[in-house]
Amino acid sequence: MGDLRRCLASGEYGVLKDCPLFESNFMQVTKTGDVANRVTMGIAATSPNLELPDLMLLARPTATTAGHCHCHCPDAVPLPGEELQLFGLVPLKFARIYIHDESRHQLKIRLANGRTFYLQLLAHPLKLDEIFGQWIRLLYRLRFYRSDAPLAYEETADCCHQNLRKNS
Repeated sequence: MGDLRRCLASGEYGVLKDCPLFESNFMQVTKTGDVANRVTMGIAATSPNLELPDLMLLARPTATTAGHCHCHCPDAVPLPGEELQLFGLVPLKFARIYIHDESRHQLKIRLANGRTFYLQLLAHPLKLDEIFGQWIRLLYRLRFYRSDAPLAYEETADCCHQNLRKNS
C-alpha cells in the first residue's frame, strides 16, 4: 500500500479510500530542473464503473515528517510509512498532464486556471524507467481515450444531416 493510499484510508476521505489509484512520489521542480519540494501524485477513478480515471490527487509530507531529509536532491527516496497531507483534488477535465523531459523523468501539469508545474519522478534508480513507462502509458490512455471527448461518428453524423438538409 502506497503512502497516498494510506492517507486516503485514514478515514477522512470516505469515498476515495477504496477507489482505484495509481500513485508515485515526485519532486516538484522548476522548468529548468531546480528542486522545489516533494509531492505525491495519484490518479484515481472515483467510481469502479468508470473506464478511465477522473481525478488527480496531490499530497505532501506532513510538517512532522518533512524535516527528515535535508539534502533536497532529486534522488532522495521518501521514508517508509511517511505521513502525507492531501492538498489537492483536481478533476482531470481541469488538468492536462504532459511529458516534459523523458530523459529526466519529468511531467508537466497544466491546470485549467493556467497554473503550470513540473514534477520529476522520485523512485529507486533501477525502477525509474519502469515506473515512468507506466506513467507514459497512463497519459496516453488519458489523452486518446478520454470519455468526455466527442466521438468521431457523432461529428460525421452531424455533417451528413447538414448535407441532407442542404440537398432537400
